[in-house]
Amino acid sequence: MLKTSGKIFKIIRESKNMSLKEVAAGDISVAQLSRYERGMSGITVDAFYNCLKNMAVSLDEFQYVYHNYTEADDLVFSNRLSEAYRENNLVKLESILAECQALEKEFPKKKNYRLNTIIAMGTLSHCDQHFQVSKKDVDYLTDYLFSVDEWGRYELWLFTNSVDLLTSSTLETFASEMINRTQFYNNLPENRRRIIAMLLNVISVCIEENHLQVAMKFLNYMDNLKIPETELYERILIKFYKALYSYRVGGSYALTEMEQCLGTLEFLSAYGAAQRMKEQMERIVLPQLQICK
Repeated sequence: MLKTSGKIFKIIRESKNMSLKEVAAGDISVAQLSRYERGMSGITVDAFYNCLKNMAVSLDEFQYVYHNYTEADDLVFSNRLSEAYRENNLVKLESILAECQALEKEFPKKKNYRLNTIIAMGTLSHCDQHFQVSKKDVDYLTDYLFSVDEWGRYELWLFTNSVDLLTSSTLETFASEMINRTQFYNNLPENRRRIIAMLLNVISVCIEENHLQVAMKFLNYMDNLKIPETELYERILIKFYKALYSYRVGGSYALTEMEQCLGTLEFLSAYGAAQRMKEQMERIVLPQLQICK
């Protein structure tokens, strides 16, 4: 790994047309940096970050090149799983689950492989009601999340994709503690996006299960996040869930707002998201209309 990272570092430095002296910039000796690039010795973390800064290269950019111009494995996996879910592709989801189970069996001591398997099972169960996740697996996931004091990108992803598996009390506890558990990371763009996705999932589940006080609590929190106008999908979902909440508490006028949100997604050709929104409206709106009749 030392030889590989040094080689990658050299590729980036040369692509910037910078000399060893320019990159070292007094933070490390030129000789030591040269040995690192040749795989002969390591450098401190501080020196590594300073040298990246001197090249105006972010850690994400370094990792992208390090992984042969592809995203890190966890991002590739989460993207594949999300894509299969959006497509409601049971064959693809079953294939992903089989891959997870194979890795878990090959590396039984690695927690993340078992956790990935549980999330894959949860995603499959969301698309196929006949598939169930065992209480033992849900407890394993819950215990892991409780054990981590500071949630990073991976923990946020786990929670975001498991809200349907958790009890309402556990869901509220985790969502409430999320702010404290992510305080060191929530300014990172990727983590911020995951926090927003997590909260939207929590709000959705709470509205469906009629935990309206909890739903309003997190809808109010979303208002304080000041989501940029460029993040249109998130803003549409927030508007939709506010209208769905209003409809739940008796605001029949909110149906028009929900239909506008649905129409916007369809206009933008976001048909998968629009279909899920339509299905959620049908699950909540139609029963209430029948009750009114």
